[in-house]
Amino acid sequence: MTEAAPPRSSVQARLAGADPRIFEFLAAWQTARHGTMVPLHRDFDPLAIPRLLQHVWLYRYEPGIDDFVCRLSGEEVNDAWGRSIKGETLRTILGEVDHPTVLRRWKQIVSVPLLHYGSAVERLSALETRTAERLLVPLASDDETVDYVLGMSLYRISTASAYRMPLVPEDIVRIPCAEV
Repeated sequence: MTEAAPPRSSVQARLAGADPRIFEFLAAWQTARHGTMVPLHRDFDPLAIPRLLQHVWLYRYEPGIDDFVCRLSGEEVNDAWGRSIKGETLRTILGEVDHPTVLRRWKQIVSVPLLHYGSAVERLSALETRTAERLLVPLASDDETVDYVLGMSLYRISTASAYRMPLVPEDIVRIPCAEV
């Protein structure tokens, strides 16, 4: 008689096929929640995921400029963009074409709040085409202000065409934090 497989969470089922490191990152975020829907920025312990830090980045929404500003970017993230992105706005990093779409999505991450998972082929520099698998999660400054987007991006060199694929909603899984 074979043992039954352990039950899978709704999140695991919805992210079937995701790299196992995505789930390590998610577990660290869930641990920081301490029973709340969205963890406080100060409660997320980066030392809980030391082997993933090179893939991690953090942005904070700045209402005065209506944009997110990169507060932290790991080595692999900077390598993928061809430079350090710390201190840059989302608009500067993404450019005018993609900024409105991504800004709208990120504002939903902090306002709903929700988890955002995606995997797509994208052009990040003039040198390479990479596949990026990423998970974005919200963090809060205080009990009333959800204003950070914490993410992990796993970049791989792709053999795909150098054509930059458009951002398509079909490649994205969004899960309200209330369901996690």
